[in-house]
Amino acid sequence: MDMHVNFVLSQCSQRLYLLKLLRSQGLSTAQLDQVSQAIIVSRLRYALPVWSGFLSADLINRIQALLKRLFKFGYSSQLLSFHDLITSCSEDLFDNAHISNHCLHELLSSYVHRLESLRPRGHDLVLPTCTSYLHKRSFLVRALFEFI
Repeated sequence: MDMHVNFVLSQCSQRLYLLKLLRSQGLSTAQLDQVSQAIIVSRLRYALPVWSGFLSADLINRIQALLKRLFKFGYSSQLLSFHDLITSCSEDLFDNAHISNHCLHELLSSYVHRLESLRPRGHDLVLPTCTSYLHKRSFLVRALFEFI
């Protein structure tokens, strides 16, 4: 994941320079906020539920530092939390995966619905037995355990 995060952070750093140039051309703070959401935050959010489970604390801190720079330099109107981005993206994807025509719906159906009546959860799927670290950190397994 180090190579992936380094690549994403290098792209975002280049885009930070673009925001600096746009500010020097007279773009307002509100417009800079919109542009930063469009070119930086959207890049971080792309496929975030898939790769966020495999990040180390160091990589998360490096991404959070980028988000702090966005706010510090005035390119973002609010300080974004990387953990909040992960949670919102994961919840959205998990909710959409329940729709029958979604491409992940078939994978969710492999976790058969529970028959017995237990305490209420956010979903009615059976929780899998995690056999390895990679299996435990994959999106669907994490989502089944997190959104209960």
